[in-house]
Amino acid sequence: MAKVWKILALLLVITALVWLTTMWRWQSAQLDPSATDLTLHLGVLPLVLTAGLVMTLWAVKRLRSYAAAPPAAVTPPAATAQPVAAANTAVNERSAHAKVLGSAVQVRAGNQWKAAQASIASGECKPDLDAQLKDDDGIAVFTAPMPELSTDDLADALAETVNTLTQTKPEAWVGYEAPAEVLRALTLLETATGTMSEAVEAQWPALAAPPPSPRNKAATLPPGVAIRVAIPARWSVQSQQAAGAWLEQLFDPFIEAGLRAAGQSRAMAHSVRPAVQLHVHPVASAEAFWQLMDQQLLQWQRDKTPGLLWALAADSLLSENDTAAMAAAKELFSGNNQRGRVPGEAAASVLLASPDWPELPQAEPAQARLYRANLMRRDKSADASGRVGPQTLLQTTTDAIKASGCEPVQMEHITTDADHRASRTSEVYEMLQELLPHLDTSEQALRLGVGCGDLGVARLLTCVALTASQVQESQKPALVLGAFPAFERFAVVMTPPMAPPEATAAAPAPAA
Repeated sequence: MAKVWKILALLLVITALVWLTTMWRWQSAQLDPSATDLTLHLGVLPLVLTAGLVMTLWAVKRLRSYAAAPPAAVTPPAATAQPVAAANTAVNERSAHAKVLGSAVQVRAGNQWKAAQASIASGECKPDLDAQLKDDDGIAVFTAPMPELSTDDLADALAETVNTLTQTKPEAWVGYEAPAEVLRALTLLETATGTMSEAVEAQWPALAAPPPSPRNKAATLPPGVAIRVAIPARWSVQSQQAAGAWLEQLFDPFIEAGLRAAGQSRAMAHSVRPAVQLHVHPVASAEAFWQLMDQQLLQWQRDKTPGLLWALAADSLLSENDTAAMAAAKELFSGNNQRGRVPGEAAASVLLASPDWPELPQAEPAQARLYRANLMRRDKSADASGRVGPQTLLQTTTDAIKASGCEPVQMEHITTDADHRASRTSEVYEMLQELLPHLDTSEQALRLGVGCGDLGVARLLTCVALTASQVQESQKPALVLGAFPAFERFAVVMTPPMAPPEATAAAPAPAA
């Protein structure tokens, strides 16, 4: 009935328009219409126009319905299986994990989570005025250096490396002298590498073991070891090349031992895939290096290949060049710029194994299980004026916890790179209040940036290495949060080597 009334209303509108138009045309032309003209123009024409319009609308509606209707043919089973398989693969990759077989840290707060947390919470570890670095006004800047760090031995070793490079290309090294930030970062890295030597060497027998033979696969790639080292991309090309050559010398004994365990030699590198490979990555940020690590671990999982990733990162912002660049960008902390960054330095080393990597009786048990990190980007810079909301960090953390199979209430500790800046403090604490209200931040949270400043490209790996020591000691899940940059937000879950049991009950609700 409603359609009839709509058609009648449409007929009245069209009739009125036709009559007005026709009467105006006849009057303007001073015509005397006949009875036939009156019948055709005032009677038949409105009916024809209305019927034509109704039929057109009905045809358009039928065409739209036909276009939106699903195809009648039954989809073949193979076609439906493909997206389902892709979805399953995506879920498996999102919940992938690696075993943490060892970790080492060189950072101002301490090389263990508890020691670092206590020293920062008590105020013992905090930035202080630097004795040498000054700003443009001659005022000492706040820094967070490693205490009593001597770079003399490293300077001599790097000078020998540069002399060797000079023999092949002398014009490229005229007047080169390694900057202070390079010497400090490589000194820290050398110490972290030495601390990890026993843990790494204990894994070499796995290279000689026969690879597993999964079903439906004729051959499996042999175990492989990737040594990936992150250095700052802001270093000059000369410094990057010198550091790369020195790192090759530093890791040469490890590579030789690994190749021998796999029954290979340097001469075989051109004919077969080397069992141990070194990669030096000049990266712009800690997040960029983590993505490289993630790609390596994910590739091993896809190929079902036993893999061992030795990830290292080192950085130092304690130099005139870095402080001058930060001051020019108005990013250097001072009494007049509380929103600035404090130059810091650190080195970290983490030994990660794919799930297919064999467990060796002579090696120490795994420290923890590391799940895939979740990385998101804020729409608004955290350094912009106005309130900084925790939505992006909250979503990043929620997704990371969900992918690990844990519940938020199971998280017992958090480590974050957030520093003294009010925007970072409020963002992290608002997220904790909403998602992890059960945590006591005075004892269960480590804000590494507060005591150690900006750790550059070593920032995230340092947080993970410290958290691994705490998970090993407490046997409880922990969370690592990255909230230092202006846009990127990072979250990764670490659990004991054996997956924790599911939460049996939710946290008790507060009394009304």
